[in-house]
Amino acid sequence: MSPAQVRGERMARQRLIGEPFPDLISCVSTLGAVQFQEFEDSLWSLARRTQDRPAREAIAAEIAEGDLVRHHVLRPTWHVVRTQDLDWMLDLTADRIRAQSRPQLRTTGLLEDRDRLVAMVGEIVEAAEAPLTRKEIGEALALRGVELKGQALGHVTVSAELDKVVTTGPRRGHWDTFVPYASRIPTVELDREEALVRLATMYLAGHAPATAHDFAWWAGITVSDAKRAYEVAEVEPVAPASSDGTALILSLFDELVIAYADRSHYEVPIAERGTIDVWGGNLVLLDGVVAATWRSLKAKRKDGPGLFEITPVRPLEPSDRDRIHADAAAFIDHLDTPVDLQWKDSA
Repeated sequence: MSPAQVRGERMARQRLIGEPFPDLISCVSTLGAVQFQEFEDSLWSLARRTQDRPAREAIAAEIAEGDLVRHHVLRPTWHVVRTQDLDWMLDLTADRIRAQSRPQLRTTGLLEDRDRLVAMVGEIVEAAEAPLTRKEIGEALALRGVELKGQALGHVTVSAELDKVVTTGPRRGHWDTFVPYASRIPTVELDREEALVRLATMYLAGHAPATAHDFAWWAGITVSDAKRAYEVAEVEPVAPASSDGTALILSLFDELVIAYADRSHYEVPIAERGTIDVWGGNLVLLDGVVAATWRSLKAKRKDGPGLFEITPVRPLEPSDRDRIHADAAAFIDHLDTPVDLQWKDSA
């Protein structure tokens, strides 16, 4: 397949072109898991793929107390998955994530006490009358003689997630809260090979065409496991689609880009400067390839508008800017807060 064909099929499967998903559950179910590292920024990744573009509050409520949950489950970083999928996914991925986290636990002096601290976190959250923030868990640990802050506390709460002791509840302002895992997540037992194939099938349904190396990267599993799953997994074909004519304001770590080990299909080579590396920021895609980056800036005045700033990484025609501007306007409308759009031409 040509790069353009690859981009077109991926965008069609993720409903970035064509008919959107009918609801949030269908969106996440098809994609399998959606990276949600930055909660507020990532709400757009679900909204723009879903019919009627649900409001931010509606998406947050579904993740907080509905059939979706935000949890460390792949690679590891925050992902949103269906509550009914989290249990078997963790059975598949948690051991490898624990192994990867051992150096950080050792560096912070927590490795030997890991299991004891996880158990204490579980007791604290179970006894609480309401969901607790990470800071509140740290304060409760301090009352028990354990002083943990910053990264050290974060490593312990992630470990508690991996061990199925806690999961997330409703956000409190900009902060995550934690609740007992069993209070939200049903137990689902799958044979490991069945789980591998199920995860591969979900990945391909929402991300194909993609290689086994792409799947291994996305899921945080070994390439040999990914290849074995690919031998059995099947994916329904989709009608040919084209990314031509599209302009997409993507969230940070959007699945269209982050879900692949090889992201060269979206890169823009500039002869005099080489290929522009834009993978660390929020991306704007035009006709399926990177055209600009964007950032959101806080208001300079207390009652003033925020700023949505777009920086092109290649020359753009006025018609290109018009298309990007239209999608940016849809994103700003989704934010539901006063924001001014500004171009910063320094490609």
